[in-house]
Amino acid sequence: MTSRNYLILCTAGSVLTVLTLLLVPGVGETIEGLLIAFLSTTAN
Repeated sequence: MTSRNYLILCTAGSVLTVLTLLLVPGVGETIEGLLIAFLSTTAN
């Protein structure tokens, strides 16, 4: 995979994730809860 294709893939994934978090409340809350749980367990 070339660097250009990798950057396009990462950008598309990031934009899709952000739009999902903003536009789909249930999915956004679930991802947010999982992220907070992960960060709180790794912080200790």
